[in-house]
Amino acid sequence: MMHTHRRPPTMAASRGSALIFALIALVSMSLAALALVRSVDTGTVILGNVGFKREATAAADEATRQAIDWLQTADVSANNAAQGYYATTATTLDATGFQQTASTRTLIDWDSDNCGYADGGTYAGCGQRPRSVSVSGVTAHYVILRLCADVAATQCSRPLNAVASADGSKGSLDYANPGGPEVNTAVYYRIVVRVQGARQSQSFTETIVQR
Repeated sequence: MMHTHRRPPTMAASRGSALIFALIALVSMSLAALALVRSVDTGTVILGNVGFKREATAAADEATRQAIDWLQTADVSANNAAQGYYATTATTLDATGFQQTASTRTLIDWDSDNCGYADGGTYAGCGQRPRSVSVSGVTAHYVILRLCADVAATQCSRPLNAVASADGSKGSLDYANPGGPEVNTAVYYRIVVRVQGARQSQSFTETIVQR
């Protein structure tokens, strides 16, 4: 007569439970490793984007300097589109193109494609064309706007100079010779620069200078 030996049910159940727990631990470790890899990748991307943004900003600063150098000796009495210069300000100018719903705005044709970047928004016109300059391998574009209402420069934004008091000092009020501030002959100019960097990084800077 043959006898069949069976394992106690408790031993089979414990071995099955151990396998389940082992599989759960393996899945948890896999998920943790995946999360760590993604976290490292995200940090690398963020650091890279910050670096590209700083590079674009540095290029914008250099483009602004070049624009100022040109402005020092240029003929500012008329428009010079080849140099990105315009003798009047544009009150409806949307320099960055971010005001998507302003139907009266005027855009800058940054990419020489008839303002294709604003196809998703509304605008009245695609106006000024910028000048393109290369800065450390990065292409920057800028426009210079004279802050005057007319080309004749009869209505311009100008700085004020304080009148010296009777004793020759400035910054003090002389009641015997009040005089008040007098208008400076210099005019303000607005320089708008856009730089397209690596990985679609973009930098806009605006600088107000006087000449």
